[in-house]
Amino acid sequence: MQHRLPSGTVTFLFTDIEGSTKLLDELGAEAYAHALAEHRRLLRQALARHGGVEVDTQGDAFFVAFSTAPEALGAVRAAQEALEAGPIRVRMGLHTGAPHLTEEGYVGHDVHLGARIAAAGHGGQVLLSEATRALVDDELTDLGEHRLKDFAEAIWLFQLGSDRFPPLKTISNTNLPRPASSFVGREREVEELASLLRDGARLLTLTGPGGSGKTRLAIEAAAELVPEFRNGVFWVGLAPLRDPGLVTDTIAQALGAKDGLAEHIGERELLLLLDNLEQVIEAAPELAILVESCPYLTLLVTSRELLRVRGEVEYQVLPLAEPEAVELFCARSRLEPGDTIAELYRRLDNLPLAVELAAARTSVLSPAQILERLSKRLDLLKGGRDADARQQTLRAAIEWSYELLDEVEKHLFGRLAVFVGGCTLESAEQVAEADLDTLQSLVDKSLLRHTGERFWMLETIREYAEERLAESSEAHEIGRRHAEHLLALGEEAYPHLHGGSPGDWFDRLEREHDNLRAALDRLEALAETKRVLQLTGALAEFWAVKGHLSEGRRRVESALSADRRPTAARGRALIGAADLAKATGDPATGEAAGRGGGCAAPFPWRCPRQRPVAAPGRDCHDRARPSGGAGAPRGERPALPRPRGRALHAGGDSFPRVDAR
Repeated sequence: MQHRLPSGTVTFLFTDIEGSTKLLDELGAEAYAHALAEHRRLLRQALARHGGVEVDTQGDAFFVAFSTAPEALGAVRAAQEALEAGPIRVRMGLHTGAPHLTEEGYVGHDVHLGARIAAAGHGGQVLLSEATRALVDDELTDLGEHRLKDFAEAIWLFQLGSDRFPPLKTISNTNLPRPASSFVGREREVEELASLLRDGARLLTLTGPGGSGKTRLAIEAAAELVPEFRNGVFWVGLAPLRDPGLVTDTIAQALGAKDGLAEHIGERELLLLLDNLEQVIEAAPELAILVESCPYLTLLVTSRELLRVRGEVEYQVLPLAEPEAVELFCARSRLEPGDTIAELYRRLDNLPLAVELAAARTSVLSPAQILERLSKRLDLLKGGRDADARQQTLRAAIEWSYELLDEVEKHLFGRLAVFVGGCTLESAEQVAEADLDTLQSLVDKSLLRHTGERFWMLETIREYAEERLAESSEAHEIGRRHAEHLLALGEEAYPHLHGGSPGDWFDRLEREHDNLRAALDRLEALAETKRVLQLTGALAEFWAVKGHLSEGRRRVESALSADRRPTAARGRALIGAADLAKATGDPATGEAAGRGGGCAAPFPWRCPRQRPVAAPGRDCHDRARPSGGAGAPRGERPALPRPRGRALHAGGDSFPRVDAR
């Protein structure tokens, strides 16, 4: 070996035996000593032939310096070939730099880096730094950037040859958070996200309301992909930001970029998880430009609102599936599943945050007690001291999104709370004065959902919206519009239900059933008894055919008891009461209702555009019934509707709409 240490630009080689202790146990002391000596002989021989200078030897590790990188590469290739026949496998690392040379040897950053590079490899593997790679011309495999102990910035590493080895023993090239709690469920969603990213999606946005689990799902999916992005996977939290201009600066800080973000990323294969972008959504166009400028950059974004930029792929994060919600609640509360718990998570919309907060309350409340108090869910369910302020309560989670709305959006958000079970576009326009653009914006911001032809809210979000509506000066007016809209719907449906072609009216009313109930409740609270009679009479056939017999009977009989005045609306409700009573197995009450039961006496009454007729008695009611009879089971009745109107009007027309005035 040479003894004069090279100066200036020097290439360092560090070597170490992999698994020396295990090998000692396997071979025994004598055989291991022989193998170790042979390893040293072969190594020194190969290194000396290529101009290597032995700087230091500690145990079974060598530190050697070369004047040029090609000499160093030739030495390690020869050394590995010489050692291949023996039992010892040696990992090697090469790095080129300009260290400070003293009488005692080399000092400086490059010495430590070379040692760390060698320590990251496996037996038989040769690793090179980017500085060494730039000086040699050989078959090398790009291993991407890796983080090494004691070095703040990632180091780009290469491997001599194309042999496959286990992952490098480096600090994981990621800063992804590691939540303390276990991850429950969502296996399908994690796989779907990973597949989308593997298949080429470069700007993937996870959308959903607050508390739907976007962040945790994104972290789990990103963690699956760490080995597949050579230059790392990095999380960038944006929740504290309010200035969109700071988004790229924050990303640059997370990556350690000093000379411009796009320039730093360049052709690096990076996955960036941008968490909570919604409050700085105006930065979206700049992010789209960044993706286009950096061909191997992928963005995984969580936001309550879509970015609406070119190249974006949306992944809507839905509430948990019921089995997963049960599993999550039981895992956090350590309780066994049961019917009460099943009802609890359903009432919480299966939102992961709501389920987690409810589980936290089980230390002082049973699931049944939580269920009883769920009308105050927005404040009842609270997180721990270490929870993000936006996730401390359901109210805080929703309020975060609400405060990001403009005034027009806030007004419409509150008005839409009047609908129970959702609404059509036409209903939203007529009752809430909605416009399509604002509806679209609320959908994009995950406060409103759209499936089929209906807009709807998660019940947890609707409860918050109801509070906003109640605080406004228009709550009464919106409630009145809603009731009148549903009353008009019932009147429009009535002739179709009793005519020859009901079409899809039964299904339409079924979709609006929750709204119809709310309208009836509101009219009853306002003592609008005539209108209650009008709507219940219009809906009686719907309740009978769709199997809501008990509810329909209770509604109609309550309306008849509340208003005994001889009106057209009452006459129609009496027919409905008779039909529902007989269908529920109470023919006596049905016959009484058919004769005008519940009235002080029979009364003359008038329908619009018709001459006065006597109050309907048993005979006219029976004549109005088609073959099959009210006493027959619903499924056995004939398909044709009952032409009751013929018994009431000389002209034989179906019953017209009733004027409740």
